[in-house]
Amino acid sequence: MHKQSIFTLATLVISLTLSSVRASEITLLTWPEYISQSLLDAFHSQTGTSVKQIHYDSDDARDRLLNLTQGQGYDIILTSRVRLPMYQQQLWLDSYNKPSLPNLIHIEPKWQQAANEFGDYCVPYFWGTIGIVYNKKYISQPPLSWRDFFAQLQRYSGKVNLLNDSRTLLPMALIAAGFDSHSDEQSHINQAAAIIHEQLTHINSFSALNLDKNNRLNNEEIWISMAYNGDALYLKSLNSDLEFIQPADGTNAWLDCLSISRASGQKKLAHQFINFLLDPQNSMRLALDLQYPTPNLAAYKLLPTEVQNNQTLYPTLSTKVQLNKVIAASTERYFQMTYKQLVFAHKQLGQKRL
Repeated sequence: MHKQSIFTLATLVISLTLSSVRASEITLLTWPEYISQSLLDAFHSQTGTSVKQIHYDSDDARDRLLNLTQGQGYDIILTSRVRLPMYQQQLWLDSYNKPSLPNLIHIEPKWQQAANEFGDYCVPYFWGTIGIVYNKKYISQPPLSWRDFFAQLQRYSGKVNLLNDSRTLLPMALIAAGFDSHSDEQSHINQAAAIIHEQLTHINSFSALNLDKNNRLNNEEIWISMAYNGDALYLKSLNSDLEFIQPADGTNAWLDCLSISRASGQKKLAHQFINFLLDPQNSMRLALDLQYPTPNLAAYKLLPTEVQNNQTLYPTLSTKVQLNKVIAASTERYFQMTYKQLVFAHKQLGQKRL
């Protein structure tokens, strides 16, 4: 769930149409900085297979990339669990072969159950939550809830970032408005959007957070942002002035999946790579490197005690931390349309200032 894309649609089209995929290479569609390079190197050393990455910076952006090629050009698609039914309907995914994934037994049962809700299309990769990261040098009394966060943006005017994904941003605004984060009532979604619209003049950007040392929290272009918990903890490791809050009025938990592309011509190698990542030692290394909670129970047991007991990283699912639910396709489209309208209105404000 993440970060700043380094590929443009034009680059993608050129790479997919002009380059042929070698037998010793598989292509992974994923977030930037969402896998350890050391593990990619180890897989290459063991198998002679390279992993080519193509990046997106939001779930909505991934949808656009897949639509652009009708799901072709990838061997493995790293996707959100809630997008699975849509991708299955588009015939973009193939079910995985269980005998080819013996390390699947290490996934914690509750996450395997959540993954299997829509069939054998999702191999759990990471899970996490959505909260607020801020710079304590400039914000001594941070908002402790989504209601306060959206109501107080004027305090940090011009230094606020909101995440650039409709199913991340609007559900948190729904919570702020007093509704369930999965509400499908358009009147509720409109009220949530109005809360954001009222604060547009104070918002610096709608963007993913990049994780390099020159990120916008580090260079103080922004002071406060929505954030995925793993990203926030990683950014804290780069800057001791940053803190992360899990809002008291609730949040959503998400589950990311490794899925086999139906169009892949390298399904055996794709399974081999996924099984490699499921190895407990490798999953443990991923969790430590990226600071995201692992759904791999055997890997979790290998983590240092202080990591296992970190409630920011491993919160208990509850009425305040709800696992993301699939919503109707019509509601999904309404979320996306509403988000685009907010971004367009924000751009118009920026042009008026020029």
